[in-house]
Amino acid sequence: MSDGRVDAAEERWARGGTAVSPGIGIGAAYVVGRRRVAVPHTHIEREQVEEEQIRFHEALVATRKQIEAIKAKLPHGEHRQILKAQQMMLRDPDLIQRTETLVRDELRCAEWAVATAIDELQATLDQAETEYFRERSSDIGFLGRRLLQTLVGEKTGEISPPEGSIVVAHDLSPADTAQLHRVRVLGIVTEVGGRTSHSAIMARSLQIPAVVGIDGVIDIAQTGDTVIVDGVHGRVIVRPDAEELDDHEGERRRYDAFEEKIQKDRAFKAVTQDGLHVVTRANLAMSEDIELAIQHGAEGIGLYRSEYMFMNRETLPSEEEHYRTAKAVLRKMAPYPVVFRTFDLGSDKQSPLLKAREAENNPAMGLRSLRLALQERGMFLAQLRGLLRAGVHGPLRIMLPLVSSMRELDDGLEAIEEAREQLIRDELPQSDDIRVGVMVETPAAALIADLLAERVDFLSIGTNDLIQYCLAIDRENEDVGYLYQPLHPAITRLIKMVAEAGAARDVPVSLCGEMAADPRYTWVLAGLGIRELSMNPSAISVIKAIIRTSTSAEMTKLANRVLAARSAAEAEAIVYETMHARFPEHLEHGAGALVASETDGGDDE
Repeated sequence: MSDGRVDAAEERWARGGTAVSPGIGIGAAYVVGRRRVAVPHTHIEREQVEEEQIRFHEALVATRKQIEAIKAKLPHGEHRQILKAQQMMLRDPDLIQRTETLVRDELRCAEWAVATAIDELQATLDQAETEYFRERSSDIGFLGRRLLQTLVGEKTGEISPPEGSIVVAHDLSPADTAQLHRVRVLGIVTEVGGRTSHSAIMARSLQIPAVVGIDGVIDIAQTGDTVIVDGVHGRVIVRPDAEELDDHEGERRRYDAFEEKIQKDRAFKAVTQDGLHVVTRANLAMSEDIELAIQHGAEGIGLYRSEYMFMNRETLPSEEEHYRTAKAVLRKMAPYPVVFRTFDLGSDKQSPLLKAREAENNPAMGLRSLRLALQERGMFLAQLRGLLRAGVHGPLRIMLPLVSSMRELDDGLEAIEEAREQLIRDELPQSDDIRVGVMVETPAAALIADLLAERVDFLSIGTNDLIQYCLAIDRENEDVGYLYQPLHPAITRLIKMVAEAGAARDVPVSLCGEMAADPRYTWVLAGLGIRELSMNPSAISVIKAIIRTSTSAEMTKLANRVLAARSAAEAEAIVYETMHARFPEHLEHGAGALVASETDGGDDE
């Protein structure tokens, strides 16, 4: 595959990028050019300051109303939540105060002041260590453009691709992607963005094949050109030749047929041919994704990331909000259980609602998760009270994150009891049948899993952080990314140790890291003794299909071979050879499902 440009517009052009939504789309390009606003750099007179401030605030109100009008046309779901977050950004004090200061102190016109404030906010976000926050820079950029269009009196028209087209753009704003639910678009290609960009999130929500990070594509593709979007392997081909078109048409048919086949059995449980039931649950970050979990046959929610309730807002979520959210989730998932992880803030998930703190040299090892919750006790108790109250509406479970000692566990359990006593005092109904568990994310927790199991009702292994802490690598650092090895002997032995500790005390052990969504590891995890897997909803159907055509004996055999391996490379070779020979379609299909597990906080555990 060529990575270079071509001179002739009629020639084939191909490039690899990042697959963010699985599937294969083939159609005519609908190219969205870069949209810029001409910003006047005009100084004003001192007596015009008040007038410019008023113009700025009127534009803020008008822009919020524009977004509200778009949101009102959409069904309830993730699209509306993203647009709501955009509206919240228009109330950001940093944006407002900086713009007002530039108008007042430097006598800049409102447009110039807004453009400067937006550039400064973007520059700050561009320096963020984590992809999630870097992606928010583009959100600020889109918002700034819309605000500037309002100020200069420019129309803020949305895109309107024809049915069956492939949308090709430098990037797509949340308002742009929100329009796509009304049109049967066959694919999305953008020059920028990552797995957590809104283009990626929307594409997965709408189940549209998408590839991002295809530099130079809008300079090459012309509206009407045939484009292939391979959202499984992360490839984009503009003006493919006849052979490529035939090959990808066949691949698309095979992909769609396999998807249809496994979706037919999605309602059946994952039970092996010799009767072993492996529970498959979903990881979620917001209640709007529940329909997707149900659609793919989830037997409940194994991880509900409650920290996203603290993002993109001006005030803390109240006890009542925690209660209403949990109640709604429980009712939608009935009769299955829902595991609510208490807020896992800190490290790469900061919230503007937290008290200002000095920057930590090593935030992944610092004040985060349960440690932070125990310090922010008011926030913690409000959440716990809301969850305890919601427990009367269904099988709710509370999970404490990043526990590394019995002392931390005891402190967390004490906070739950304090919240319970407050509710009794206030004569508010609550459930007395809520199970409490912990996430095993550190080597310390894995090594004392037997002690933890004596005090809790369930254990859940978060392999993403467990691998990071055990192998001493920063999973956000590309320079050491090659060391992130799920089948490292230390990792598989720790998983086995936790599974055995739970089994010895009749305490269920689940696994909710990325490994759960990877079809290559399904046999290994079940063979190591894991009986509950929680993953991104889009991966559930594939994992279920593998389990239903397997036996527990062959799973155990493979796990034992992996445990005997002397290196991660040896273990990976054993697993790949075995699984690819037995499940070639499942591994190919699962490669697409995997991209979704790395987004919306999917890399938390």
